[in-house]
Amino acid sequence: MLDFDNLIVNRLIIHSIARKKSDQDHSSFTASNESTTIDDDALEIIKERLIDAAGKRSKAFELELEETGNGSFFNLAIKLNEATEEEFISYTTDIAELLAESQTNSNINGAFLLILDCLDTDTLLPIVIVIKAEPHKALKMSDDSSNQISVLKEVFLSPSQKLYKLGILFQKSENDSEEINDQYGCFLFDDQFRIDQNPAEYFHKTFLGFKTGNNSKIQSSRFFSKTQSFIQSNIKDPNQRDNLLITLKHQFTVTQSDLISPNQFANDYLPLYQGIRDLYISEVCSELPSSFVRDSSLLSHKLSNRKITFPSKVNLSGPEDQFDQAVSIVTSDEVLNSLDPESSSYTIIKISGQPFQK
Repeated sequence: MLDFDNLIVNRLIIHSIARKKSDQDHSSFTASNESTTIDDDALEIIKERLIDAAGKRSKAFELELEETGNGSFFNLAIKLNEATEEEFISYTTDIAELLAESQTNSNINGAFLLILDCLDTDTLLPIVIVIKAEPHKALKMSDDSSNQISVLKEVFLSPSQKLYKLGILFQKSENDSEEINDQYGCFLFDDQFRIDQNPAEYFHKTFLGFKTGNNSKIQSSRFFSKTQSFIQSNIKDPNQRDNLLITLKHQFTVTQSDLISPNQFANDYLPLYQGIRDLYISEVCSELPSSFVRDSSLLSHKLSNRKITFPSKVNLSGPEDQFDQAVSIVTSDEVLNSLDPESSSYTIIKISGQPFQK
C-alpha cells in the first residue's frame, strides 16, 4: 500500500451526489465550480482516514484496471495532474457524473465526492484519490460560556461513523511495458464491505472501472462462502455434509498447493448423484475464476470456528479443533435412550428444525 505520509495534495474539489429518486434512472449530482480550500488540520484528518483505511486488510484491496477508454474514470483521472484550474473542474465534474450515473439503486445513499489531485513525494509521480463520504449529524458544544449544544449537519469522515469508500489510482515507476496494469496501480477501500459479499460493484466496477478478478483474498473468500452455502443447502446427509465442510476448510489449512481451482474441488470431492457436481459447476464455478492464489486473510475467523445453523435462527458455534469432541447430533434411538438428563458431563438440548434447512 502507498505511504500516505509522503502525500502532497495539490488540489481538492468536492461535488455532491444525491440519492436516486423513484422517477429517476440514476442519481443526480451538484457540481462545484471551484476547488476547495483545505487547511493543515483538514488535510491531517484526510491523511488519518487514508492511513486507517490502508491498515484494514479486510476492507482494503489492490485491484486492476479494466475500463480505460475515453470518458472512463481512468481516462479522466490521468489528466488531472497537468490540468489547468478550468480543466480540473471540468474533468472532476465528469467524474462526479460517472458516479451519479452508476448509482441506479435508490437504496444507495447520497454523499460528498472528494477528488484529490496528489503527488507522491517519494516517487514524484501523480496520485488521484476519490472518496465517497456519506454525511451524518453530530452535536457540538458552543465555544462561549452559554453551554449550548447545537447540531452539526452534513458531518463526514469522522472516526466514529466511517461511512465512506475510496478509490486510488497511482502511476507506477516508469517502465517500457505497454500493459496498462504495469503502468498504473489501483486500490479500493470500502468501509461497508462484508466478507460474505463483494465490494459494491456500482462503485469499484461501474464508476471506477476496477476489476476484482485477480485479487486473491476476495476470490478466496468468495470461493469459501459460495461453496459453504452450496454444501449446506444441497448435501442432505449430515455426515457427508460435515465431511465436505471440513474438506473445504482443509483447502486453506492443510492443502499445500498455492492455487485453488473450483472445478478441481468439484471433481475431487462433490458427488455425481442427483446432479450435485453439475449444479455446483453451474452455480458456483461459473461465478469464479478457473483458478486463483489461495489467500485466507479474510477467513481466519471462519477457519478457526465452526457453526451449525438452524432454521429457527439458533446457531451453535465453537472452536474448530474442539467442536467434534464437544458437540454431537443424536441421530438414533439407541444413542438417545442412553443419554441421562441428570448427567453433569453434558447437556441435552432440543432445537427446532434440521441444521442448515432454509
